[in-house]
Amino acid sequence: MHTPDEYRAEIDRLRKTTRDLVAMTTLPAIWGDLPPEGVIDSLASFLLATLDLDLVGIHLPGKGEIDPLDTIRLRRNDDNDDDGAMLAAARAALDAAIGSADPHDRRPATLHANDAPRQFGTARFGIGSELGVVVIGARRAGFPSEHERLLLGVAANQAAAILQRRLAERALARSESRFLDLADAAPAMLWVTEPDGKLSFLSRAWHEFTAQDRGTSLAFGWTAAVHPDERDAALHAVVDANARRVPFSMEHRLRHVVDGYRWVIATGQPRFAANGDFLGFVGNVLDISDRKRTEQALHETRDTLVTMFDALPVGVAVAGQDGKLLLSNQAMHRYLPTGVLPSLDEERYMRWTAFDADGRPLARRDFAGARASRGERVVPGIEARYLGDDGVEIWTQVAAVPLKGRDDVTRGHVAIVTDIDAFKRTEAALRLAESRQRELFDEVARANRNLSEFLAVLAHELRNPLAPLMTGLELLRVGPRDPAVAANVRDMMERQVRQLAHLIDDLLDIARVTNGKVEIRKTRVDLNAIVTNAVETSLPLIDKHRHAFDLQLHDAPLPVQADATRIAQVIGNLLTNAAKYTPPGGALSLRVMQDGTDAVITVTDNGVGIPAASLESVFEMFSQVGSNRQHAQGGLGIGLSLVRQLVDLHGGAVSAHSEGIGKGSTFVVRLALDDAPAAAPLEEVAAQGTPAAPALRILVTDDNIDAAVTLSMLLEMEGHAVTVAHDGQQALRMAAQCAPDVVFLDIGLPDMSGHDVARGLRQIAGLERCTIVAVSGWGAQDDLARSSAAGFDAHFTKPVDSSRVLDYLAVVAASMRST
Repeated sequence: MHTPDEYRAEIDRLRKTTRDLVAMTTLPAIWGDLPPEGVIDSLASFLLATLDLDLVGIHLPGKGEIDPLDTIRLRRNDDNDDDGAMLAAARAALDAAIGSADPHDRRPATLHANDAPRQFGTARFGIGSELGVVVIGARRAGFPSEHERLLLGVAANQAAAILQRRLAERALARSESRFLDLADAAPAMLWVTEPDGKLSFLSRAWHEFTAQDRGTSLAFGWTAAVHPDERDAALHAVVDANARRVPFSMEHRLRHVVDGYRWVIATGQPRFAANGDFLGFVGNVLDISDRKRTEQALHETRDTLVTMFDALPVGVAVAGQDGKLLLSNQAMHRYLPTGVLPSLDEERYMRWTAFDADGRPLARRDFAGARASRGERVVPGIEARYLGDDGVEIWTQVAAVPLKGRDDVTRGHVAIVTDIDAFKRTEAALRLAESRQRELFDEVARANRNLSEFLAVLAHELRNPLAPLMTGLELLRVGPRDPAVAANVRDMMERQVRQLAHLIDDLLDIARVTNGKVEIRKTRVDLNAIVTNAVETSLPLIDKHRHAFDLQLHDAPLPVQADATRIAQVIGNLLTNAAKYTPPGGALSLRVMQDGTDAVITVTDNGVGIPAASLESVFEMFSQVGSNRQHAQGGLGIGLSLVRQLVDLHGGAVSAHSEGIGKGSTFVVRLALDDAPAAAPLEEVAAQGTPAAPALRILVTDDNIDAAVTLSMLLEMEGHAVTVAHDGQQALRMAAQCAPDVVFLDIGLPDMSGHDVARGLRQIAGLERCTIVAVSGWGAQDDLARSSAAGFDAHFTKPVDSSRVLDYLAVVAASMRST
């Protein structure tokens, strides 16, 4: 329980606190007009006296127009305190509070001055985003008490409120001063009105322009400077806009201090407070006398321009942004009799056909006048055909340039129409002659290019039979002990010689047909019989590729007037083409039927197909070169060209059809019906061979069976164990099984390139040190470079000298023994 004395003491403390708080409420009145430094000094003195303190220190950080402020007050008494020591202690306490990492730390601190400890208390107060610091100190125990802390916080907050107001007043004054400086420096005459429409501000430019003083120009006094003829209209425009709170713009004359009245344009925008309250208007007045004089000068010179335009030999017109002609000469009336741009004239725009630089028709929005209206220069212009009232169409050139004001805004454009009909007709004639000449040059260049490619293919095709021939000769020279081997070699050499003869026959045939020297001996023959004999000739090649073949002859004889040998040659070439360009195991069919007065031969396959863009070019000379060489398996690329020319010589027609790459193809031959029989043979194909035993294990891969067999026979006679493959996949399988030391690999295989096979071989475990030799009819520098990049160790060009092969193998064997 508290004693009566304790209650009385508590009541006294409360009374004192109340008196101090009441006294603090008077501080804002005392500080009313004091500057920030005066407020700080007064606060320090008040705290020193009211709280009975030894010292007070206050720090106010600098912000805006206020410099950093510091003040320290010490109590004067009869003690022997050293003021210097007290001041140093106060400074230390103040610096510690300013530098505190925690701005909310208010724990009391103890410092010593004159060997006597003093307790310090801290309070912070906000000035905008900054914090001021108040430090108070006294020697009494328990300082600062809650009572003292309360009074310190209240006093600091009172000071903060006053300082905030001082900052706001200074910022407002500074903002108003800057606005006035900017307004007075602006070249335009700026003005501001209040919600009642009365003018409350005019910039210096107004007074300099009109010589009105500030007193007479405010409210509605400004109207006295407006020309009497426009004064009422100007006042009405301002009052009406103010009532409706909408922007306005008006032109009128305004009295000038020197030049009498000058034309100006006045514009205004309503202004609103953040809460949406209407505050009045803000606007400007611009001198537009120069523009007005320019417009007047333009009107005065219009008649002169019309006279000048009429003398020009071309059509010239000035059009506004609405597409209507403002000015035009007589020549332009021929093209625009309605006085409206064709892009906007619904009745007459169909008479115009405009073109871009590439000759494509233009839409109306891209006509020269329409583009110039959008600010684009159309020079030298676009070409357009114009259909006149007399029904005659002529060529014109239309140019247009935009007309822009000083503000760079397009006001209209100038259009010029020139009759270039005679020039265009002459140009067209020259272009036709040039085109014909270019076509001739292109044809010659294409012929030269095709000839070069053909010669390269011819060399390749000649090397293929020469390689087994040379190997066969070497075998015969060595003298095989087995008569059967010698017989096989002779048979092989005969086949290769026949292949060479066949190539030569093809070359002679195409030369005869091209030069018109082929002799067609037409007789009445049965087309069924010709087809039957031709198929027999082609079956070996079809069987070689393991194709399924379906032959359907017409039920009755189909008599035609034809050279049986040449038609059999046509059918054989089509079957050969189908067999070569269909992957092994494909499906071929040949159908003979009657279609009205025509006999029709249809050869269909499910092979590589033909791109739509190449359906006609397949009948051109050497068409396989380049485009389908990767699929070709022999041949010069002249077979289909020979087919078309032979069919043409019979008065028939041949066409190619395909749904695209990988979807097969169909060739259709049509011959006029007559009646009768005949036939002619074609070519046959290959055989096969197999391997044997010791020394080096060798894999020979070549789709030319004779080349592969003869090379394998030569190697076997040298004592090597040889395995033979005829395509890439087979080579990879056999290599994995027999682990060869050496691989002789043809580049042009039917299912995949030799380069891909070489890369595949390098991936097989155990073949890392295998020697891979490219054997190809292609032997240019870039061919050798591609082989090296694919992983080949050597590149032999067909026909390969057998001694070179044996010498190379001897080096490989020696190298293997040394390792």
